[in-house]
Amino acid sequence: MRNHYDILGVSNSATHDEIKAAYRKLCMQTHPDVAGTQSSNAEKFKSISEAYSVLGNHKERRRYDFDVSTPGIQELRKRAAAAARAGGSGGAGGSGSFAAALPRNLFIGGVIGFAGVTLLRMMWSSKEEEDGALMSKTGHKKLVEAWKNPGTGRWETPRPWDSDYQKLQPTLQLVPRDEVHDAKN
Repeated sequence: MRNHYDILGVSNSATHDEIKAAYRKLCMQTHPDVAGTQSSNAEKFKSISEAYSVLGNHKERRRYDFDVSTPGIQELRKRAAAAARAGGSGGAGGSGSFAAALPRNLFIGGVIGFAGVTLLRMMWSSKEEEDGALMSKTGHKKLVEAWKNPGTGRWETPRPWDSDYQKLQPTLQLVPRDEVHDAKN
């Protein structure tokens, strides 16, 4: 079976310009408008056009080179395509899916999945986890700003409208939330 390089008459290491020049030369020889409408010329022209459509595109050429250099990959691709056409990803025929045919797809999918889960955990960490981390550092669940009222001896939240608070203008300190008295006025 001839490969695309043989059809165009170039080597596997040919540059893009060499492939393009070979394609143009062969098109001038086999194009139905130039060489006539013989069926052999039409078939040659189709195969030349197909070969150039693959080798003229850098991505397609890399994929084609991989397929040619990897034994059995074309058979796996055919089986995967047949399974996709049949509407299954395996089944009784034993043909595997495309992802099973190429394990690198599974690896890439796993890496992307792991990164996504890690990112989501970082973004949506629960409040309990944050409070737990604070407790492990300070020994208290949550610290708030408060001042110690000398009249009552209790820690209170700052209330700028309170007359005692305005007279004393105390400095605020970080105190555990459960020790602070919240007087409602």
